Amino acid sequence: MDSFSGLTDDLLIKILSFVPIKDAVSTTILSKRWLSLWTLLPRLNFEDCWVDDEENGQVYCEELSSDFVFGTLLLHKSPVLESFRLSRESKCSASQIELWVRFAIDRFVHDLKIRFESEHCLIRLPSRLFRCDTLETLELKNVVFLEVPSRFSFQSLKTLRLLSVKYADEKSFIRLISSSAILENLVVESCSDDNVETFTINVASLSSLTVRNTLQESGPNYSLFVIHSRSLKKLNIVDECGEVNVTDKLTELVEAKVHTMETKGNALESLTFVKRLSLTLAYEAHYPIGSIFFQLVRLEFRGCGENWSNLLMHVLQHSPVLQFLKLVVLDDGQSNWNPEEDDKVCWMQPSCAPECVLYHLKAFEWTAYGGTEGEKEVAIYILKNARRLVTATVCPDRIRVSTLVFDDLEFATRGSRACELTMAEEI
Repeated sequence: MDSFSGLTDDLLIKILSFVPIKDAVSTTILSKRWLSLWTLLPRLNFEDCWVDDEENGQVYCEELSSDFVFGTLLLHKSPVLESFRLSRESKCSASQIELWVRFAIDRFVHDLKIRFESEHCLIRLPSRLFRCDTLETLELKNVVFLEVPSRFSFQSLKTLRLLSVKYADEKSFIRLISSSAILENLVVESCSDDNVETFTINVASLSSLTVRNTLQESGPNYSLFVIHSRSLKKLNIVDECGEVNVTDKLTELVEAKVHTMETKGNALESLTFVKRLSLTLAYEAHYPIGSIFFQLVRLEFRGCGENWSNLLMHVLQHSPVLQFLKLVVLDDGQSNWNPEEDDKVCWMQPSCAPECVLYHLKAFEWTAYGGTEGEKEVAIYILKNARRLVTATVCPDRIRVSTLVFDDLEFATRGSRACELTMAEEI
C-alpha cells in the first residue's frame, strides 16, 4: 500500500480502469481513500470470466450477477464514460440491457460493446441510443437486433462491428450501416437465420472493411456480400461458404487479406491496386484469369491441398514487382500431417520464372516448412531463380522436419548471388 500512497487519485483511477470491475470494486476495503475511487472509473467492463480450478481439474465460468451490474451502476459517479462493455456467457433480459445502455448514454458513452458468447440473445436498445452524438464505437455480438428506427443518425460513429447479428430484414441492416456519414471501420459477420440473403455495403466514407462468412451449420446458409465502397484502404475477407462481389476497382486499396475456399465471387479481381496482400487459397479455390497485381510489393501466401504450389506460381506470374514473399503451407485440417499426402502435391515447374522472382524479389520467408518433396522443390526453385534475393528465412516445423532437409536449400543459394539463408526458430 505504501507504494500507492504517493500517487494521485487520477493516476489510481487510471490503474483501476485496467483491472476487472469486480476487483476494482473490492478495493473499497483497503482504506477510506479507496472507498469511492472506483466510482469515478471512466471505463466499465462487465465481463464474465473463465476460471481454471487446478485443484479439482475443472474449468468453470464465473458470471457477474445482474444485481452486481445494477449495484455498480447505481453507485457510479463519473460524469463521462469512455467505454461501457458487457460480455456475457449466458442470456439476460432485454429490459435489463435497455436500462444499462440508457445509463451509458446518460454518461455520454464513447465506446459501447454488447457481446454474448454462447448463444444469441434478444436485446432492446433505447431510442435515445440512435441519437447519441458521443458514440464513436459500437459492437454487437450474438444478438437478435430487431428494432432499427426508420430514421436515425449517429453523428460521431466511426467504428461499427456487427458479429453474428440477427436482423429483422435486409433493410434493417442497410439502415444500421448507413447511419453515420463519417463511418470509417466496418466489420460484418454473417450467421444462420440472420434474415439477410444479400449484405449490401454502400458506405462512401469507409476506409476499412472486414466481412466474414464462415457458417458451418447445415441448411441454406449461403450469403452474398456486395461491396460498393470504392474508397477502401483496407479489406479483409473470410469467405468459406458464400460469395463476395466488389462492384468497382479499389484504386485506393493498400492492404488486403483474403481467405477463401472456392472463390465464387470477384473479390480477387478487384484487388489489382493492392500493395500488401495476405492470401489464403484452399480446396476448390482458383485464381481469376487476367488479374494482375501490378502494385503488389508484399505477399503472404497460405495454401493447402494438392494444387497449392501451382496456385502460388500463378499469383507470382501476375505480381510483376513483388519484393517480399512469405509462405505458409497448411495441411488438410491444419493439424494432423500425413507424409503419404505429399505424393498428391502436383508441382508443375513453370516454363519461365516469374518476372518478380527474377528481378525484384529481395526477401523470402517460409513459416512451418515441412521439408516434403513438394515443398522442397518449390523452395529450391525460388532460391535458384531469385537473382536479387538478399535474405531467405526458413522456419522449420520441428514435428515434421529434420536438419538434413536444409542441405539442398543451402546449396541452392550458393553461387554469385549474395543471399543470406537463415534457419530460424518457429515463431
